[in-house]
Formats: sequence, C-alpha cells, structure tokens
Amino acid sequence: MDLVSTHVDPDRSPGFALKRLQQALRARMDAALADLGLTSPHYAVLGLLAEHPGISNAELARRSFVAPPTMLRFLTTLSEAGLIVRADRTPDQRSRRTTLTAKGRARLAEAAVRVQELDGILADEAGPRQDVIMAWLRACAERLAP
Repeated sequence: MDLVSTHVDPDRSPGFALKRLQQALRARMDAALADLGLTSPHYAVLGLLAEHPGISNAELARRSFVAPPTMLRFLTTLSEAGLIVRADRTPDQRSRRTTLTAKGRARLAEAAVRVQELDGILADEAGPRQDVIMAWLRACAERLAP
C-alpha cells in the first residue's frame, strides 16, 4: 500500500489548518496578555466569570475545555493575583462560587482590547464570508461533539 495515500495531507486538511490557526492565535494571545499577567486560558476564565458570575468551578472547567484540576490551578493563580474571589464552600461542600473583583473586571477590560485586535485580524481575513465561516465552524463543532 502506498504510504502517501494512507495518511492525511497536512497541507490539504481542514483539521490541520484549524490546529495551526489555533496554535498561532494562542501564541499571539499569550504574548499580548503576558504583561498583564494573563494567559489565554486565564482570559477565558475571566470572560466566563464576567458573563456568568458565581458559575461553579466544574462548569468553568467544562466551558473552558480543561480538566477540573487544571481549572483549580487557574483559579488559584487568579485568586492570588486578586482578580477573583472564591466563596466559601456551599452547604453541600461540593462547590465554591467564584466572582470577579474590581481589579479582575479592570484587567479583563484591558485584556479584551488586545484580544479584540486579534479577533479583528480573523474577521478581516474572513471578509464578507465571515457568516458562512462561522456557521461552518459551529456546524463542524456540533457534528464532532461527543
């Protein structure tokens, strides 16, 4: 069997192209956020907390696509930086609600400007096809979701 015909060609694969884009975007986001003491995942957590104050740690992990132990490390880092407050455990002792501090809201606003600039690059490249591209991305994600 011919080896060339038995594998995915990275130069023609949508999956490889998406992964390359994701890695490039992550590197640029991390660089843009570094002097704010944030990484891309930290930014995502702050954004989720802004949209859903008090969201559980488990839900934060699910929506951030990380394992719960990883989310706990993120939350510890953000708490130590004074960007979030983690409430005492609930009566069932299973969850702790988390909210942004004023410092966290300010840091998120500053970070958002930088992330929006990078999103602007993506939007510029998409041009008038952005709605079609977004629909395709959502449909692929839904179809591939477990």
